[in-house]
Amino acid sequence: MGVKQDKLILFQSTHHSIKAEKVFMDNDLLYRMAAVPPEISTDCGSAIAVPAELEELKELLEHNDILVEAVYEVSENKSGKKYRKIYSAK
Repeated sequence: MGVKQDKLILFQSTHHSIKAEKVFMDNDLLYRMAAVPPEISTDCGSAIAVPAELEELKELLEHNDILVEAVYEVSENKSGKKYRKIYSAK
């Protein structure tokens, strides 16, 4: 069984991030609110970090009509965090 890497989810609006937080809470899914890193976007905003598989996230978000901008896989090494886009709604 592999280690689940954090996924950083960016939403199309604050409304959708708040809705996602409630869905994650209702489904006992570990998550944490996070600021959107400047490496990803200059827009101020919030994101949610979740240690879950992409397909699991997509299914849960789509089922609850939550619009996602993008999902990034987060990895960390000595030089800092790296973000790799693994899903985009566009």
